[in-house]
Amino acid sequence: MNARLSSIALLLCAGCGSVAPSVDGQSEGDQARDLARAVFLDHTVTDRLDGNGGDNTDWKYVDVVEQGRLRITVSVDRPDNLDEGEVTFHDEFGGLLKRIPVDSSENIYNFELEVEKLPNKFFVRTFAKRGASPYTVGARLTPPPPPPAPVVSPEPPPSDPPPPKVVSRPPPPPPKGTVVRPPPPPPPKQPDPPPAPAFVTGDVIRVIPADDNQSVTIFIRVHGDAKVAKNAGGWVHKKGGGPIDNARLTVTSVSGQMVQAVVRQPPGRFSGPLTVKIDGG
Repeated sequence: MNARLSSIALLLCAGCGSVAPSVDGQSEGDQARDLARAVFLDHTVTDRLDGNGGDNTDWKYVDVVEQGRLRITVSVDRPDNLDEGEVTFHDEFGGLLKRIPVDSSENIYNFELEVEKLPNKFFVRTFAKRGASPYTVGARLTPPPPPPAPVVSPEPPPSDPPPPKVVSRPPPPPPKGTVVRPPPPPPPKQPDPPPAPAFVTGDVIRVIPADDNQSVTIFIRVHGDAKVAKNAGGWVHKKGGGPIDNARLTVTSVSGQMVQAVVRQPPGRFSGPLTVKIDGG
């Protein structure tokens, strides 16, 4: 009797090692939309799906602060290795914009959209029920074409002839015996006072941590019609307060009133409403 029970127990245990991991049971930490990892414009991010190993779902996001045509491309290295795979694109609230099943003979999956609302965010989800493959996500924004030049009408010919040219004559000489004194010299010109330092102010509308958590990329909407130059420096301030210690910023790109800058400080220092003061203007 004991020998028969031992045999049954061995048969039951033999199947224990064949149980596959649960879906996303071994995820790398980006299995949900609120855990999505950033993909910066004009850059690519490489990752891997492993449906057999419990890493079934990955989420990525793209931040957009300028108008133009957005193109997000997902390139799958081994689509033939993925079973029931799919690539989906979502708006900033998670709403589905496009779903593309992974075809075993197709490596490239694209999504394009004209972006008008700013700032904006879009999500990319990759999924495979079984199988494994590396993949790459990239994003590019093509700015809109410039407006057409205004049409200038030729000036009509003048209706009247120009007035005759007046010839100036020198004044008559003074009477004989009159002493002519030269006019007094003009007072010396005072030097212009040095210009006061100018600054451009703006509000921080988004803070994106870098992968190493040692710096941040900030997106700024500057006030008024002030102009900002690329590579200009400045400081990040608490709204209504002074500058944050060592929070020196460097402008990396400018598009109208939207400015992108980098600050070499950990992201934990940038909480609450923030403003900036940028050199120049």
